[in-house]
Amino acid sequence: MDKPNSPVFNFFRKILGRQVITPVEQHVPLNEGIQFQRFETTYPKQYPPLIDQLREALKYRSFIEEAAKGYYLQPSVIAGMGSRESAWGLTLKPLGPGGRGDFAKRLPRGNRTTPEPPDGPGYGRGLMQIDYDWHEFARTGRWQSPRENIFYAGSLLANFREELKKKGMRNHLLLRATLAAYNGGVTATWNAYQEGLDIDANTTGKDYSKEVLNRSGWFQLHGWQ
Repeated sequence: MDKPNSPVFNFFRKILGRQVITPVEQHVPLNEGIQFQRFETTYPKQYPPLIDQLREALKYRSFIEEAAKGYYLQPSVIAGMGSRESAWGLTLKPLGPGGRGDFAKRLPRGNRTTPEPPDGPGYGRGLMQIDYDWHEFARTGRWQSPRENIFYAGSLLANFREELKKKGMRNHLLLRATLAAYNGGVTATWNAYQEGLDIDANTTGKDYSKEVLNRSGWFQLHGWQ
């Protein structure tokens, strides 16, 4: 993810109970709404690895649907993203919403000056793998809470969508670009678009948004909107 713009992301530092105060509450019009989209999938309906992930995602379905409604997203999109990020907790250490991922060592960046996070390795935090280096929420927030982690991810998507719309993106690529920005950052995503590259050119595996929507289509086969 891109380094957050400090005036906006400072809102994330305010947490009242279980409600995370986000910049999106300041920027997303309440009457924006969304149009339902159906996504194709290459996965068979009874694909065992995704069946396992579906069982996990069902534990958090109420949070997913609540966040989707609040941030004008389809629940299936959040479901597909959680599948890609952490297999809904099945690839984390330890397993579940309190687990971590992304253990590859990297140079200090953002606000980190130590070789590893002071609270231990693993830069991706929680179900939606919020990055430790760039997000205060991943350092001091309740990232172990499934609801707050999902809501934080939803707020990021909504904020990235608004940034891309302000840059002039209005076409069918907006959703894919929003997802790509979650993985690779708004700047890298916009640069790929401007250069005529695939919108996923600067994402992990160069397929992030495609694969999220591929998984979203699979979740739709199981009744997720």
